[in-house]
Amino acid sequence: MNNCKPISKIDMSALGTIPDCIVVQKVLEGDTELFEILLRRYNELLFRTIRSYMDRPSDIDDVMQDTYIKAFQKLYQFKNESLFSTWLMRIGINEALQRKRKSKRYQTVDISNEKDIIQIADMSIMNPERKTMHAESVQMVEKAIDLLPEKYKIVYMLKEVQDLEISEISNSLGLSNSNVKVRLHRARNMMKDAIMKFSDAKNAFEFGNSKCDRLVDQVMAKIQKLTGN
Repeated sequence: MNNCKPISKIDMSALGTIPDCIVVQKVLEGDTELFEILLRRYNELLFRTIRSYMDRPSDIDDVMQDTYIKAFQKLYQFKNESLFSTWLMRIGINEALQRKRKSKRYQTVDISNEKDIIQIADMSIMNPERKTMHAESVQMVEKAIDLLPEKYKIVYMLKEVQDLEISEISNSLGLSNSNVKVRLHRARNMMKDAIMKFSDAKNAFEFGNSKCDRLVDQVMAKIQKLTGN
């Protein structure tokens, strides 16, 4: 649990360092514009979480917006008994799964062998342009992650790409720590060393700059309509 005490004023120059629970408190008190802090703080985490369940950009964008709107509407239910990021991820996962249940498009990819992953690695090795190696290796990792079965993909994404603690992953997914570790181990084996040595997983599925700004503008516009501000 975060140790947050109510405050009367916020130093606007220090917005980026304000604890989540204080931001939530101020939003609930009527400073709805401060919800943007949470959007910008967790856009990439939410994107990577939802991207573990679906791959079409329009679907991901819709689910992210739906997640933030639901989080805003249910913000009073956040009791600071877990991290705000964990609470937000749970909402995002539920929204993604609901969207998947309504769509016939999404099917889990089962890896019976790792031939496709090895072929992706070979393509990167054969590329003679070293200046493009980094970008191509990141794309290679993203393709390899997409080949993982869903239950392994979300664990791999949250740990290896987002670098979350095992405990937060287990809380977000409703799994035991040991179960998360087993799935992570299996996911790592599927990824193959031949791919990872040519890649930088920390840069995979980035969600920044114009993507972040666009989503923030869309969500905040919807919130303004909800609140009448």
